[in-house]
Amino acid sequence: MHVTVAIPCYNGAQYLDKTIRSVLAQQRPADKVLVVDDGSTDDSASIAARYPVRTISLPTNQGLSAVRNRAVAETEGDVLAFVDVDASADPAWLGTLLESYGEPGVSGAGGPGIESNIQSKVDRWRQLHATQGHGSQPLRKAPHLFGLNMSYRVGALRAVNGFDTNLRTNAEDMDVGYRLNDAGYRLVYRPDAIVYHQRQDDLASMEKTIYRWYYWAFVVKRKNGRNPWTLAAGTVRRLAWRDTAPDLLVRRDWELVKLDFRMAFAKLRGIRDASRAEL
Repeated sequence: MHVTVAIPCYNGAQYLDKTIRSVLAQQRPADKVLVVDDGSTDDSASIAARYPVRTISLPTNQGLSAVRNRAVAETEGDVLAFVDVDASADPAWLGTLLESYGEPGVSGAGGPGIESNIQSKVDRWRQLHATQGHGSQPLRKAPHLFGLNMSYRVGALRAVNGFDTNLRTNAEDMDVGYRLNDAGYRLVYRPDAIVYHQRQDDLASMEKTIYRWYYWAFVVKRKNGRNPWTLAAGTVRRLAWRDTAPDLLVRRDWELVKLDFRMAFAKLRGIRDASRAEL
């Protein structure tokens, strides 16, 4: 099985060195490593040039889906795996993902992002309540995979016309997962295929991220015939019990509780604004 690993990069110079080194250190090496630089204005391209990887530099910023599609177009092998520029891969990551393709009918495999750069209360909140993954149990039929840690058979991606370029920053992973499922392809989730998310946030960047997640998730659910209002119900449920109760009763951390409410309002604003937007 020939596998390519692609690293989408936009102004990711602070992370890129560690990400590339983690990909090159895989126990099951990739046959090709691509860095697709999406018009970065920092030193990303020069950092990538230090390593035995192929760098594709886009002349202007085109958005995450366009970057992913460029990786699809440049891949000649069987499987294309993605790791985000602000994530570093566990040494067993790629081999663990590839094990899944031994199962009949599997067309995609992904795993979680473990939050590993905890420098502030906001980072702690993200670690507890904004993780990217489907939990600690494997899924034999996942609704979608998470962009920082996902892989697909190249033929399956091409069969559904790749990623939707209208989704420039968020939810392109959810959208392609829904379309692959609807086309009869099977995705699996492996909690043991780990990447370590290196991002740090302050209050403003976390609110912006959460708003975008829920705005674009609502758009994608509506576009793909899923009930988008489950996002609102889930937000209320998390605020009433799943997030706030442990922060208040177990952790006894009022700063986390305040963040629970602030981020819930960001989610609801995103849902409200997306519900008013035209498809």
